Amino acid sequence: MGIFPFKNKQRKQAGIMRKAKIVDTIGPATESLEGITKLVEAGMDVARLNRSHGTPEDHLRVYNNLREASKTTGRNVAALVDLQGPKIRCGWFKKNADGEDKVYLEEGQEFVITTDDIEGDEHRTSTTFKGLPGDCHAGDPILIDDGKVRLEVTKVEGNDVHTKVVVAGPVSSHKGINLPGVAVSLPALTEKDESDLRWAIRTGADIIAMSFVRFATDIDRAHEIMDEEGRRIPIVAKIEKPQAVANLEEIVKTFDGIMVARGDMAVEMPLEQVPLVTKRCIELSRQYAKPVIVATEVLGSMVNSPVPTRAEASDCANAVLDGADATMTSNETAVGKYPAVTVQTMSRISQYATENGYDRIPSVELDMSSTGAVSSAAVDLADKLNAKAIVAYTQTGRTVHRISRERPAAPIYGLTNNEHTYHWLALSWGTEGFLISEDYHDMNRHDLMIFTDKVLREAGKVEDGDKIVVLSTAQGERQAGRTDSIYVHTVGACD
Repeated sequence: MGIFPFKNKQRKQAGIMRKAKIVDTIGPATESLEGITKLVEAGMDVARLNRSHGTPEDHLRVYNNLREASKTTGRNVAALVDLQGPKIRCGWFKKNADGEDKVYLEEGQEFVITTDDIEGDEHRTSTTFKGLPGDCHAGDPILIDDGKVRLEVTKVEGNDVHTKVVVAGPVSSHKGINLPGVAVSLPALTEKDESDLRWAIRTGADIIAMSFVRFATDIDRAHEIMDEEGRRIPIVAKIEKPQAVANLEEIVKTFDGIMVARGDMAVEMPLEQVPLVTKRCIELSRQYAKPVIVATEVLGSMVNSPVPTRAEASDCANAVLDGADATMTSNETAVGKYPAVTVQTMSRISQYATENGYDRIPSVELDMSSTGAVSSAAVDLADKLNAKAIVAYTQTGRTVHRISRERPAAPIYGLTNNEHTYHWLALSWGTEGFLISEDYHDMNRHDLMIFTDKVLREAGKVEDGDKIVVLSTAQGERQAGRTDSIYVHTVGACD
């Protein structure tokens, strides 16, 4: 029995499967078929392919390994391609005496960042952002490597931004540059991003993550490219810029999901604001039925340790108790020494938090739309009837997300004949997807219930006599987003 007694026994009984999902970044430590298979077996639900690193050929191998691992393990794992975005970086540095492309900046020294194509040294470096001199002014802070090195602009001359080192430290090739509080003049998608997006669509990715989103309209160019390629993919907005926080509600309403990217966020805005911004992202995402991922250093120390710190365990659990759909690993699984152990640990923490803290997950504002009302009614029915499951037939996944946002006690089973929707459901809290070949739209109620029983029985999810709540569209209705029928069904009653 857990530490916290439950007000509702049904909720305790519902802790059969881990409900919060796990997103894992694939890297050198895990990119092989064996490495990915171990992550899948440990509990990975979504694999993140980070296009900030590696070539398309590298990521194609990872993608193929992921699909093979998913097939052999029988687990539904989605492929998320994370676009680099308009990230500002240093250029190359000359090799030092130790053969490293690294320099050490001393406090108080002058350091120049230039748009000229040069090889960097202890006095100056180039940058990938040609508009830097136009966006900087004397007194502006510049942070390198997530704030480990801090500079202050003293003057701008032509292509050169002159700075004074305020916080000393090492700087190496391609380290990130942040300009907190500066509205930089960068496009939502760079030329590289557009190329990577087309690659992702053609390869078969299930989810796209857009970096450094600032406005809801940042999605427009991505949709144009998707339409040119002939396929729309769900787009997750990474919240990491002050402008994104200022426009948060419109971004949540417009994008398909949200990732709280706390790394760059903590550099771009005061560190103390990050926890409350994270909670607000979760609240709004659930209000609008959009999956939300909490990312960055969730179990960061497990890069080098087989156990997390106590603070990290609390961070992971609290993200789940705040209502996040998923927590994410970054370096822990990309380059860490204990990738599979990290995923197992995250899984245990998430499951325990849900099973023993379920009543602490906040409720969500009621959705007054017709489809929202149908989903809410289904959750309420399932709760009152102590239903074995909530079953939703879906084309796009929206019905499932509306059910999931209410965090029902009963497991959610999403049935779809769209393969990409099937993978998209891997990110939805408390949901297990089923890929079916049959066209359910023309089934009458009797046939639909018989088919539902067949699918769930074969998967070992139900037994005769179990009550389930089933959502679908009216017979013959094919328009997405038109779920309007609820059935309370006893398994086996239509045999």
